[in-house]
Amino acid sequence: MTERRTALGDAWTAPGTVTGAGPTAHPPAGLRRGPFSVGVRLRWLGVSGWEIVIGQGDGRRSILFDPYLSRMPFTNAQGVAEHGVPFRPDRAAVEEIAARHLTGAPELVLVSHGHFDHMADVPQLLARPAWRGSRIRVLCDVTVSSLLAAMGTPPWRLADTVPVAGGDKLGFDGYTVEVFRSLHSRRPDYGYFAPGHRPVPPPRPSVLGDFVEGTTLAYLVSVDGGPSVLLMGASDVAEREIAGIRPDVAAVPMTTTAAVHRYPERLLAAAGHPPLLIPCHHDDMVTPLTGPPGPLADAVSTAPVRELAAAAPGSRVLAPRHLESVDLNAALS
Repeated sequence: MTERRTALGDAWTAPGTVTGAGPTAHPPAGLRRGPFSVGVRLRWLGVSGWEIVIGQGDGRRSILFDPYLSRMPFTNAQGVAEHGVPFRPDRAAVEEIAARHLTGAPELVLVSHGHFDHMADVPQLLARPAWRGSRIRVLCDVTVSSLLAAMGTPPWRLADTVPVAGGDKLGFDGYTVEVFRSLHSRRPDYGYFAPGHRPVPPPRPSVLGDFVEGTTLAYLVSVDGGPSVLLMGASDVAEREIAGIRPDVAAVPMTTTAAVHRYPERLLAAAGHPPLLIPCHHDDMVTPLTGPPGPLADAVSTAPVRELAAAAPGSRVLAPRHLESVDLNAALS
């Protein structure tokens, strides 16, 4: 595995990193449960995708959230997301990134909703020969489960799908996963891409519009002896669902937010103003992860980072880099 890491010094001095501040700043609630005895690292996979790595050395374990690695074209000639764009995953890129950059077979795959840029590569990852000997559970709603079946996910992997709908709190070895009902981002005209549900497996998807939303979910991963991380897949929040959860870290999607009233402010207030915020879903979704670093860096918009920092006085806002691993324990110290 090729390891890219961000040290604490890089995290707070590198270009694109912002620390929220201001006269109305909330006191950082960092170290709420620290000092931490279990190491946790977070690797950005692009869009809203993350790898959470728990522990160190040979005992490391991992969880994937919304792992979308294909980064296929998704717009029409006018640059608008188009339901009829053919579904053409980049299987070579998915395999290269899994082999070179991921820690190994994850214990869990958490999926926020059914859109292509959140779950389209999950069947290929689950079918990797290198991971065949490892049990991988997928937490998702019924729509995602139906799409996984439609895409030919191996039956023995489908048997390890764990249906969730929000309100679930599940215990695993060394950590818990809590599931919350959430909401999808909205365009400026208040609509959004491919709503809908699939209670039973549909025909195999052939265009991007076949990947319908289902129920959008958020997840809180709380590591015993380590930090807790809120993971979301879209730029809206059902704030009553997450009220009072107080994560140490929040990965905050920052796509178009104009139609959603005070999205960052409402999210952060409901979550108790997490001390560390990491924006995501603010890249162009198409520049290959396997290409040179220059174009990939240019594919990330900086305006959403500034918007999040303005909404978060008193929190540290860390602008992630694709495929780099950030030590959350050090960042929260």
